[in-house]
Amino acid sequence: MKKPLIGITSSVDRSRQPVAYFSLKESYVKAIEMAGGTPLILAVTSSAVLKALTSILDGLIFSGGGDIAPWLFDQEPILGLGSFDTLRDEWEIELCNQAWKARIPMLGICRGCQLMNVARGGSLLQDIERSNPAALLHNPQIAYDELFHHIAIEKESVLFELFKTERLLVNSFHHQAVDKTASDFRITARSSDGIIEALEPIDPERFALALQFHPEGLFLRYGAFLAPFSALIEATKGSLSATRR
Repeated sequence: MKKPLIGITSSVDRSRQPVAYFSLKESYVKAIEMAGGTPLILAVTSSAVLKALTSILDGLIFSGGGDIAPWLFDQEPILGLGSFDTLRDEWEIELCNQAWKARIPMLGICRGCQLMNVARGGSLLQDIERSNPAALLHNPQIAYDELFHHIAIEKESVLFELFKTERLLVNSFHHQAVDKTASDFRITARSSDGIIEALEPIDPERFALALQFHPEGLFLRYGAFLAPFSALIEATKGSLSATRR
């Protein structure tokens, strides 16, 4: 049986111009392989290539990385904003919207969660500490496979079905976060300080799970965190023919 082809977005380093470097943590690739899919690392390319990709991909992962340019969600930059790459931002927004139109199952992780929200019309907190000085520490200097804080999960959600708990201990490596939620999404998890930790689509027939934490950093040590990747693969099985245009 053919394995679902899963595209995974990559980070861009333009510091050594005129040559750009694309990179992705190996753990994303391993997670998709272990979940039963075939990973395909995606570089930022042209719109023409993007349209070709959405005709062959069965699923998508929007990976972690840098900040998102604030004018892409109608804000001016504030203190605390980190580095961003608008070529990646704009390409991934277009990719997300094309994939959304085609109903391709997608999983967003950390920046990917934020990117999916922005692409569908939502906004971000540019820096959690400046927006909420009483917030938890969300960007500790620890290993990716270390659990760090709890999130509260809505019982009527895909996330609850995956982990079978309303309180989950996760890792955390971000300083931006979802602010205004896009109208296509509902909030299904928060940390104790109110920061949004998961979004799911309003449409129950669509798989578009957006997670602020990093399951790809945890699944080798804590096997339960392979669940979001397995759910993505399972979602593609119901839409393999539908995603071929």
